[in-house]
Amino acid sequence: MPRPRLLIVDDNRQYAGSLRRALQGEYAVITAADKLEAAAAFRAGCDIILLDLRLNDQDEANRDGMELLHEFRRERRRDDLPIVMMTAYGDMDVAIQAVREGANDFLQKPFDLAKLRVTLANVLERIRSERRASSLQQDLARIEPGNLIGQNTAIANVHRLIQMAANDGHVTVLIRGETGTGKELVARAIYQLGWRKEEPFVPVVVGALNPNLVESELFGHETGAFTGATARRIGYIETAKGGVLFLDEIGDLPAEAQVKLLRFLEERKFSRVGSSDSIEVDVQIVVATNRNLEEAVKKKEFRQDLYFRLKSLDIFLAPLRERLDDIPLLIEHFLKLFGEQGRTKIAAISSEAMQGLMQYHWPGNVRELKAVLERAIIYANFNTHLRIERDDLPLEILRPTSQQAGTPFQVQIAEDGIALAQHLARWELAYIEEALRSTKGRKTEAWKILGLNDRFALHRRVTALFKKFPHLAAEYPFVRELYSKR
Repeated sequence: MPRPRLLIVDDNRQYAGSLRRALQGEYAVITAADKLEAAAAFRAGCDIILLDLRLNDQDEANRDGMELLHEFRRERRRDDLPIVMMTAYGDMDVAIQAVREGANDFLQKPFDLAKLRVTLANVLERIRSERRASSLQQDLARIEPGNLIGQNTAIANVHRLIQMAANDGHVTVLIRGETGTGKELVARAIYQLGWRKEEPFVPVVVGALNPNLVESELFGHETGAFTGATARRIGYIETAKGGVLFLDEIGDLPAEAQVKLLRFLEERKFSRVGSSDSIEVDVQIVVATNRNLEEAVKKKEFRQDLYFRLKSLDIFLAPLRERLDDIPLLIEHFLKLFGEQGRTKIAAISSEAMQGLMQYHWPGNVRELKAVLERAIIYANFNTHLRIERDDLPLEILRPTSQQAGTPFQVQIAEDGIALAQHLARWELAYIEEALRSTKGRKTEAWKILGLNDRFALHRRVTALFKKFPHLAAEYPFVRELYSKR
């Protein structure tokens, strides 16, 4: 990631320069010595500002830093820009006033670099968290239960369970299903439909947390609780107070944290790491996993008592391959969504393309279907198609259905054995034909898709296969036609 752009505003150029040299490894530092330079740097763009209260030490009444703070805050497009004030000992009352009027924090001169680094990092992280929360709330405002598309009884049952969990507002919910089936969408729907929707929704991917700091992340810690704990941290459970905490990949929760989570679910109380004080929090817990928790319990990788406690209400999301009839509805939904986003005017799909999608086994489930359609509309727009055609789909979607089950083709063994070379030739020609179809017969592109060295290698291979097995030419007329031309 690019370094955050830090604007240091201080009339002492030598002091500002020393700060720039100390921080340039972590930040892209710009310095300014007065209001004009600061205004120009602000307009050029920055991610955080370190602003001195006095921009003229010779003037006792100088408060140019406060004026700049007000100017920066009046700029509506940057009202979330973090600003840290630097103050002298005698300016503490003004520093407190600055925080009330829009500064995010202040430092009293002289300060050491360690404290400066911690303050800047904390302020940046706090602003980023607020931005993420704001973005999430905007996303949640667009979440509708109807986005869980489907017409079979399994989806109808999911809708019913979502409404039950939302109405109750206290029950712990376990959502199970493969990756891409929509587990987070279910969690957000529970939140959006429930009476907690005015309070926070806090999603946490347990598998992405540092295993050594999971307890601190979930329950928080006190200053000095462990090496590096330089300040109190509020954990995710406390952050979600009054709302819904969504713990994804709950099967990856370390054993020590499992004990503490179980205790919290039973008592609704916990203690921060490094503290014996008990904190009571009212929050609904929703967890999700793509692991088989029953197997994890048998292998002693997951606590049985926690497993039973989590499945107070159990919601299972069936994989897309088990509800193929829902694919046309999902395609209609996604094409409408892409159209509303202004990404395409295409609102239909050919029967050949639909057949290809219906025959695929969808290991990535609904998430993969959406990604495939995104790719398909890009190709369809580029090819000026009025609808998604078969050759707009990725090559792997169009492979023979039998290959998805683990075998290239359904092979029946005759009494005299298998003509292995012939079956391999048929498989190879199937790949070649799909590559040529996806490029609309452009051989100069097809050989690259197939990973060959050059177009002549593809020509030699096709010629050799048809020469050895001439009857296969009738099975692959598209390839035969292209390579019969001189």
